[in-house]
Amino acid sequence: MDEVYKTLRELNVTGHVEQKNGLNYLSWAWAWDEVMKNYPNAIYEIERFDNKPYLYDEKTGYMVFTKMTINDMEREMWLPVMDGANKSMLDHEYTYKVGIWEYDKTSKKRKKIGEEVKTVEKATMFDINKTIMRCLVKNLAMFGLGLSLYSGEDLPEEEITEETAKAFIFEKGKHANKGILQLYEEDKKYLQWWLDQGNDAKIKQMIMLITDLKPTEIPSDDEQVERLTLLNRMLELVDKTKTDMTKLLQNYQVESNTELSNEQLKNAISILEKKHETR
Repeated sequence: MDEVYKTLRELNVTGHVEQKNGLNYLSWAWAWDEVMKNYPNAIYEIERFDNKPYLYDEKTGYMVFTKMTINDMEREMWLPVMDGANKSMLDHEYTYKVGIWEYDKTSKKRKKIGEEVKTVEKATMFDINKTIMRCLVKNLAMFGLGLSLYSGEDLPEEEITEETAKAFIFEKGKHANKGILQLYEEDKKYLQWWLDQGNDAKIKQMIMLITDLKPTEIPSDDEQVERLTLLNRMLELVDKTKTDMTKLLQNYQVESNTELSNEQLKNAISILEKKHETR
């Protein structure tokens, strides 16, 4: 078991981690592939209850369970089924309230101006399936793979208030000794970087608590494939038509082709295809 843990613990998960709503997700396909490369006899089991791959409680929602065995050593894991806002999903739709805040640049304070009703859709088998695969990845962490992603999950939750968020000061980096509200005015992109790529969930929570910034939604695999296809097609046409890329980007008021939206890419492809047909 020491050998298994050491081998999987030392695998570099960088480049295979996605972040969404302040949580880290490791690609289950990559994780399972790495385990199979090292331990082809490893097996996993999805636990069933009345022949269903989940346990349901009408008050707390759905929970899934997996078992993993590597070299005759078994480990178990469990995970609740949650929506995109990390709210437990039930077998019916339900609502909850969140505050609406307004930022006052003069006083550098936020004030509550109302409430918004959020809806949690009822769970589907698609939601349960995704959770099972995430549970499998977390199960693998018990053998060492990607364990660092879950660091701090078992620590007591520290209450974060507006006061603590406003008093927080960055200790390191190019903005050391500066607070969140100061950076909201001076370098909003830095705070957005923290929400998208930072590794401290508490800092992310404080940023979202006293600003209107939110983590950038990660595109789905299909969306990423579509974008890559569009980008490659545009670059192909740019080359065939000998188009000046700098001038093309200026037309869309961007500095890099990676900043073009999918609609802009489609528009550019349409123009370049017509240009190519007339050559």
